[in-house]
Amino acid sequence: MIKYIAMGAASLALFTTSAQAEVKTMTEQGFSTLHAADVLAKPEDVWKRLLAPKDWWNPAHSWSGSTEGFYIDPQAGGCFCELFQEKDKDGKIVTKGSVEHMRVLFSQPGRVLRMRGSLGPLQAEAATGTLTIAMEPLKSAAGTRISFSYVVGGYMRFKTSDIGPAVDAVMREQFERMIKPLGKVVGNDTAETPVDGKKADGKPGAKPSPKAKPESDEEKADLDAAVKAIEPEKSGEPEKVEPDDTGNSDQPE
Repeated sequence: MIKYIAMGAASLALFTTSAQAEVKTMTEQGFSTLHAADVLAKPEDVWKRLLAPKDWWNPAHSWSGSTEGFYIDPQAGGCFCELFQEKDKDGKIVTKGSVEHMRVLFSQPGRVLRMRGSLGPLQAEAATGTLTIAMEPLKSAAGTRISFSYVVGGYMRFKTSDIGPAVDAVMREQFERMIKPLGKVVGNDTAETPVDGKKADGKPGAKPSPKAKPESDEEKADLDAAVKAIEPEKSGEPEKVEPDDTGNSDQPE
């Protein structure tokens, strides 16, 4: 038991990053995080990049030290998994183990990918988390609005005030790494804005839209409002529950 607690503490240290982050909600029972941005890529292109985590997940936050074995099977019951791979004496890549990061609950290409799982040091705890990755076409410009919402709850040996900001910082880092080559519109300072119709890698990209400019306070407020309206749980606010006025307190069978 002491060994696993020590491993959890080491994992927490690994999970911590210097990125600035904000936890949307926090209680003693859990926390939630939310990151969102508008990018120039089409939903289908965002989806394609999302399903290649080996290309954008930071290997510093892997169990094997490499993301070469990362994959997502985008169907209900599918795995967001990591394979432990190494070369044998003949130089052939062989798998020596695996880790399940998350399990797919809901998959709608180009729109929603929802997965459940305890990331990083949370895996050794009784807590679990649900990550909802949503995307929708922009109405005012060519591009896509994308968000990462991660809701965590359950028993854990960490204080939520310690683990919450650490997890949130890592989620923000993965979010920014994922959207970086997709072209910035609003809400992210690290995405690459295409210049002269080309991405940073020199390949043809989407032409800059009128939104491809430094975001104004009005645009930031618009993005915040849009994120808040997507779903109650994605904004960190509880859903409203109508009171029972029937006077019947019996539970349904």
